[in-house]
Amino acid sequence: MNDLIRTTITSMEAAEWCGKKHTDLLRDIRRYVGQLGESKIAFTDFFKETTYVTEQNKTLPCFLVTKKGCEFIAHKMTGQKGTEFTARYINRFHEMEEGKLPCPLNPQVASSVAELGRVTERVMTKQGSPAYKIAEAFKMECEQFGIQLPADFVKAPEYEQLALSQFMQ
Repeated sequence: MNDLIRTTITSMEAAEWCGKKHTDLLRDIRRYVGQLGESKIAFTDFFKETTYVTEQNKTLPCFLVTKKGCEFIAHKMTGQKGTEFTARYINRFHEMEEGKLPCPLNPQVASSVAELGRVTERVMTKQGSPAYKIAEAFKMECEQFGIQLPADFVKAPEYEQLALSQFMQ
């Protein structure tokens, strides 16, 4: 079985399902985040702010939307569009949970993550970074794309773990 688990969709995908412009959905999500913050409710259970790189090599804002975030958006919608959005997100998350979808969903994203990993490895290797630090960087990059790697993906050398444990006490 594939150990990679996709647990979010992008706000671009959610906007498409909603029939909204991405900028309009970003505005709505930022408003939800503000309202959740005022109520002292953790918004990261619903939305995780991140960025993506366009084909023109521009970095733009977006959100990773969790299943709870999709439910939140769905509850704000009514009529045919609300029904369609709800059906799409339910189907997508069930497919992800059942492991029926490749991870990530979009082949362009897959190649972007792979290329980003290769560039990170090349740069960090030239700088003399140890392998486990490169793995940590790659794991963080994957998480920005909503890709969850196994918990034991990064293994620090034993001497490093001992040194770190001294500072944790």
